[in-house]
Amino acid sequence: MKKMLNMRNVLIAIAFAVFLLFIKDNVDDFWSMITSFLSILTPFLIGFLFAYILNFPYKFFYNKVFGRMGKKNQFLSNLKKTFSIISTYALVFAIVIALILIVVPQISINISNLIKNIPTYSENAARYFHVAVDWINNTFHWGLDISEMFDSLSSFLLKTVTGDNFSDPAAGAKTILNMFSSTTTGLYNFVMAIVISIYFLSAKEQLCREMKRLAVAFIPIKYLPKVYEIVDITDTKCGRFLVGDIIDAAFIGFLVFITMSIFNLPYAALIGVIIGVTNIIPFFGPFIGGIPSAFILFLINPGDMIVFVIILVVIQQLDGNLFKPKIIGNQVGLSSFWVLFSVIVGGALFGMIGFILGTPIYAVIYTLIRKRVKNSIDSKGKIAQEALDFEVLNYAKIAEEQKKIREEKESQQREKFKKLIGLGKSDGDDKEEENAENDESTDI
Repeated sequence: MKKMLNMRNVLIAIAFAVFLLFIKDNVDDFWSMITSFLSILTPFLIGFLFAYILNFPYKFFYNKVFGRMGKKNQFLSNLKKTFSIISTYALVFAIVIALILIVVPQISINISNLIKNIPTYSENAARYFHVAVDWINNTFHWGLDISEMFDSLSSFLLKTVTGDNFSDPAAGAKTILNMFSSTTTGLYNFVMAIVISIYFLSAKEQLCREMKRLAVAFIPIKYLPKVYEIVDITDTKCGRFLVGDIIDAAFIGFLVFITMSIFNLPYAALIGVIIGVTNIIPFFGPFIGGIPSAFILFLINPGDMIVFVIILVVIQQLDGNLFKPKIIGNQVGLSSFWVLFSVIVGGALFGMIGFILGTPIYAVIYTLIRKRVKNSIDSKGKIAQEALDFEVLNYAKIAEEQKKIREEKESQQREKFKKLIGLGKSDGDDKEEENAENDESTDI
């Protein structure tokens, strides 16, 4: 207690309390500062993510393709890393260019046809809407006004696109300027992230050594095994899950495109890309991509929508029970409830990044807590194991067994204490004394 209350700890506690009060009084400025700092680091964060994902094909090239290169020649050995990085990025750019040449033209045609047919689809939507409202009014006698509902919907959509002051030309110009600025910033961050990812990938061994040196220098030695364990579990849960999830999403999008093309459904390329991109999001991904796609097909032909829904349900069932377990494996180890919980909480806190990374990050936390709980239960022995089994759960029995264990321990401690001070006698000594007394009485 005296050690805890020394002057250094008191000063640290006072400084921390003052810091919390400062944040409380200036929370908006503090949050704005953090946001600005994160925006500066955005290219580095995206570049690190790219490098982490590309590390898997890089290791394949480094260990398998160029693994034997330079065993007898030091010059070729020094070039092995360079060749692996060039091959990795060449493979990625080849895949991207192939997708652009094959998929983008079809997507452009799909989007062009969709924009061209918007008036027809709007008429179909209005007709279906009239039929639904008439049925509701005739069935439930609600008296809904269709014209008022259309005016409210149009006003809402216009405000959503242009802002509240949609009648002000300056507000519209400002909106367009903001969109252009955001697009330019996003393009700059993307290009810089690619360049930074190359530096991350080429210097990963040096960066890892520097991180280890910092950890050993500033983290107490007794906490280092736990830190290394957290890093290892994070790599397993987050890294491999993320890479596997991207591969699985690309495969599902391609499968949807092929299947829709076989059934001659419209907008196969566009819908395949939508399904593939949204399938990265756990749990909600199929609904986010499937509902608007089904709605587009419904406006064209309700029969096409029914066929698409059947195709999507079958593919998602195959994905959940066959494809994803083979590609990802049991890297997450979470039940459906905790996946839903992690997606909702992650999305609410961090937006789209939270939707994608919420599940693997929560899996890390869940794994660490589960391991701690298991160790705690094992340390309590048989009683704790019986308490986990609801069929034999009996609080009175457990309490009685605990009482017996305490009494046995107390009795053992008393016996040890008696022997230590020379007051205790064993059962054999008592029996010998009793036999000696009996012999004496017999002789008399």
